[in-house]
Amino acid sequence: MLLTRAIVRGVPSALNMAKSLLENPAIVSQTPPWSISLEVENYSKHSSAEVSQRPVIVPGTGVKQYLNDNVAPSPNEWTLSGYIPGDNLVEQTCLFTPVVMANLQYLWTAYELGSRIIYKDTDQRIYTDCVIADLETNYTKDCKNKMPFTMTIRQIKTIEASLADLTEAQINALP
Repeated sequence: MLLTRAIVRGVPSALNMAKSLLENPAIVSQTPPWSISLEVENYSKHSSAEVSQRPVIVPGTGVKQYLNDNVAPSPNEWTLSGYIPGDNLVEQTCLFTPVVMANLQYLWTAYELGSRIIYKDTDQRIYTDCVIADLETNYTKDCKNKMPFTMTIRQIKTIEASLADLTEAQINALP
């Protein structure tokens, strides 16, 4: 309610906060519920695919060549570095940064537990099944009301199947 009033009144810090919440990449957890907007300076997205190749002899010609018979893309992976921001309305000085410390604790807990998170990237696309694969935070005394970080977020792909979707042979193969 206080933030809404500040935005309506045109308070610059409130407008900047709303803009950063809408535009910056973010990490969201559903259990327990929390969200952190990240100020990203360096961003990269990476994915690769495993392409299997088999040598074959072309019938009738005797020529040997490779045949690609399967392509399996790997999950997306993002490497980010920047700052975990605080709340400019609450944290007026770098001597008292409870929001930064709480956000830092949320990230470390999600990393240590391997919790699934929702990731909103720099293009505002939402990825629902992700984990923090690598996390590094640094303390620098010249950084006011923010915590420098580097992290790798990896998308998790799973196959959902019920027993109704399996063949009899697959059901018999289950332990």
